[in-house]
Amino acid sequence: MKRILATLMLSAVVLLSGCSKVPAGYTGVVVNMLGTDKGVSLKEEPVGYKWVGWNEELFLFPTFNQNFNINGIKGQDKDGMVVGLPLGVTLRAAEGSAPLLFKTYRKKMDEIINVNVPQVVRDAVNAESSKVTAETMYGPGKEEFVKRIQQRVQDHFATRGIVIENLYLSGQIDLPPTVVQSLNRKIEATQKAQQRENELRQTIAEAEKAKAEAEGIKQATILRAEGEAQALNIKGAALRNNPGVVELNAIDKWDGKLPQYMTGGQAVPFISVK
Repeated sequence: MKRILATLMLSAVVLLSGCSKVPAGYTGVVVNMLGTDKGVSLKEEPVGYKWVGWNEELFLFPTFNQNFNINGIKGQDKDGMVVGLPLGVTLRAAEGSAPLLFKTYRKKMDEIINVNVPQVVRDAVNAESSKVTAETMYGPGKEEFVKRIQQRVQDHFATRGIVIENLYLSGQIDLPPTVVQSLNRKIEATQKAQQRENELRQTIAEAEKAKAEAEGIKQATILRAEGEAQALNIKGAALRNNPGVVELNAIDKWDGKLPQYMTGGQAVPFISVK
């Protein structure tokens, strides 16, 4: 009985020792390390527990995003100036890519990230930096420059089982201090010129506005004077054609009282009484 129990316990230990797990967020592949069938299986191992024989090894590749920085990346601009580019990368293994990844690199993901990815990024930096000046990399063309590097890296890994989600500057571009000072002065001069141009446009706009306002006041004054003159002309013509209107207006304004003192030769009231 004891021998049977010991045999069962030994069998359980052997069975458990060959059990491996593909955790959530990973894709895996079993590699046969010995024999005529040595090599990688074409079958991807999904999440869960897997039986791995004594001559096999399970390789895991993360399908979630990983961020890491690549230091020491340098390139030369079109004038031969050496430029340092601190870059960061966000990447992951593509779903179902475990067999392709191992066949391509024969490495685990950490080794691919530490060795292969930086090399591809360096090649992309060298290819793109040779097309532009340091001023373009450091100045307004920086974003477009980094995008072109990212596109090269994405294209390279797209057929090799790795998804490059993002490639970005993780720090300041490294240039000689004298070059940085020169570029900063040039950028500052450009900004000041743009500011002066904006101020000039604003001054012109304000002058045009004042001119328009003055023209409006002028036109309003002319129109008002023309209106008043036209009104006087109409009123004068009416009085000439109707002389009795004057007396009627006087009657309307008279309070009905005669002057209390009248000296000799003084005119009688202006209203004719018939």
